[in-house]
Amino acid sequence: MSNKAKEWVAYFNDVGLQEVYINEYGLVVEKLLKNKVPVIFEIEHLSKLVGINVKTLYSMIFSTEKFYREFEIPKKKGGTRKINAPFKSLKKVQQWIYLNILKVKNKNAYAHGFLDKKSIFTNAKEHINSSVFLHLDIKDFFPSIPIGWVVNFFYNLGYSKKLSFYLAKLCCFKDCLVQGSSCSPALSNILLVNLDKKLNKYALKNNLKYSRYADDLVFSGKFISLGFRNFCSFLIKNYGFKVNANKTRLKVNASQNIITGIQIKGSILSVPKKYKRKLKQEIYYIEKYGFISHVNKKKIKNPDYLPSLIGRVNFVLNVEPNNSEFIEYKKMLSNLIQ
Repeated sequence: MSNKAKEWVAYFNDVGLQEVYINEYGLVVEKLLKNKVPVIFEIEHLSKLVGINVKTLYSMIFSTEKFYREFEIPKKKGGTRKINAPFKSLKKVQQWIYLNILKVKNKNAYAHGFLDKKSIFTNAKEHINSSVFLHLDIKDFFPSIPIGWVVNFFYNLGYSKKLSFYLAKLCCFKDCLVQGSSCSPALSNILLVNLDKKLNKYALKNNLKYSRYADDLVFSGKFISLGFRNFCSFLIKNYGFKVNANKTRLKVNASQNIITGIQIKGSILSVPKKYKRKLKQEIYYIEKYGFISHVNKKKIKNPDYLPSLIGRVNFVLNVEPNNSEFIEYKKMLSNLIQ
């Protein structure tokens, strides 16, 4: 038994807990500590840890819809994406769960989204020197992950069935993961580890590379058969997901390909010309007319417009660090913000 577990046992003795319960609780503590997650026994205990009273926690669990606001944001290629954003109080609880439980368990060798030291750049880099690319997209990604999976995850860590249910309800909306919860990205990586392992194993068997960024799955290599694509779709469907047929793409003998917004040509990664051209045009107008005149002329109301421009320039430089033109753009825009 670890020293930390012994401290808990000593505490149980101090408060006069019966021997039979001390042994039972001691095993729970040992398992939770082994999994490097906080020891939590009941909702009252959770309440103290997250700084939210028990009555409010129960409302969040059993009347979840009262703690979300729903809105839509436009997609880049048309249409809208529904977002369910938690109110401040629930967001506080979700961030605590993420930072104290999910973050330490969010490890997935094949995923590149929502992970430290992983990004759209590392995702694209997996597929350099490939000539054939298969893109698969999981339809309704977060809502396709049911609350039952989340309950089982917390239960397997060592939490009681009741507390596992409560934690899962605090993470989910309408009994599934939701776009807007700070817990959803990490949970999706954790819960898809086994599927990712199977897809990667099958890819390696066919001399192919595999990576996933959220709902975007990419396989690449020298040759991809129709049978390979069909079997991957079967594996994905077998996990309860739907493959978005409209977004399935097989590129054969492609001299270049775009993965998560980054262009691959042989072993060289770059930002697509269209993206850079649009950004250069905005910066050209700022240089020609001045920042204030440009903002007024284009009726730009976003207070973070300048930081967002710098962010887009930084994105280009992250992929193309020696791009002298964008190095100068960054200097010019940074001077404006001072």
